[in-house]
Amino acid sequence: MERRREPARWIFAKELRDTTMTFVEGEDDARREYFITPGGSYGRRILICGKITQKTQDNDMTKFTVADHTGAFYVTFFSKDFNQNTKVQVDAVNENDLVVLMGRTSYFRSNEGKMYININPEYVRTVNEVDTEYWKMRTAKSLNNRLLAIKEIRKSPEIDQNHLMDLGFTEDEAKGSLKAYSLYENYNTGPLEEIIAGMSSYQFSDAAVKLKDNVLQIIKENNPFGGISYDEILQRLAKDGVEARQLDETLNLLGADGEIYEAGKRKFRAI
Repeated sequence: MERRREPARWIFAKELRDTTMTFVEGEDDARREYFITPGGSYGRRILICGKITQKTQDNDMTKFTVADHTGAFYVTFFSKDFNQNTKVQVDAVNENDLVVLMGRTSYFRSNEGKMYININPEYVRTVNEVDTEYWKMRTAKSLNNRLLAIKEIRKSPEIDQNHLMDLGFTEDEAKGSLKAYSLYENYNTGPLEEIIAGMSSYQFSDAAVKLKDNVLQIIKENNPFGGISYDEILQRLAKDGVEARQLDETLNLLGADGEIYEAGKRKFRAI
């Protein structure tokens, strides 16, 4: 049976930094260890976005730090473990670059029992500030949904996954929130809620709001074909005088509202 590709979780540095627990599913060759955050996200792969604040490299490895507005992620690339495409991408980025990075997580604990999470990159590229805002808004929406699920669990500790899904939460949100509630019983979610509150102050331009329905319709029309690329959307809108920066902000708005997602490199589908 073909194994489904594990999704990459969109997570802020603060949430990942506060993660101290993992859990295991499966046995023997199917055994997998997953991180579980206090905000209810779980997995083995993540997608992050931020500025490279430090980068060092030698013949065997490259280490760098990526910082978002909540903290830092730590990335290590081992030349012998990954394909040449990844090496080319890692070599191409530099300090102060804004990047989006997808990678697998690995864990180790200090003698004092503190858990550290490292990211082993699979893909990295430079982005602009609009791309960064899109990642922030979509990540904040994901976090908010999971925190709302945890609040429901706190109100009714006997609630199960099916009941949470009946309330409108996805299977992943329900499963992760239940695990987080059981493993981080005394965790204060206040700082994570403050991150979301800070994001809510972002104001989209009138032009992006007006363009939203048109762009969403174009994306929906292409759902049966696996989605539509950024360049194709821009080409269709160019006759109306729409520029790349306007489209970038509109895609950001649609992503923040949970109406679209990126199905591949700069390829979009409607939810």
